[in-house]
Amino acid sequence: MNPYLEQLGKTLRTKRKKKNLTQADAGKRAGVARQDISEIENGQFKGSILKVQDYAMSLGFSLSLEIKRRPELSELEELFNED
Repeated sequence: MNPYLEQLGKTLRTKRKKKNLTQADAGKRAGVARQDISEIENGQFKGSILKVQDYAMSLGFSLSLEIKRRPELSELEELFNED
């Protein structure tokens, strides 16, 4: 499993439980199926990021996604060149 998705799921589960919501209740509030809530909370969700966002927002979170470009090998070589 992806550790980032696992941590996200744990955070959302903790918040849901603090609000005394079942997965079914949370799903109704978010417009997301209970099975999807379970998969999100367990770090196993393979669906749309928009469903995760809807669930997070229904619990009072905002969800942002940052896309970073990986450096090319030639760029890394320049960083470590001691000339």
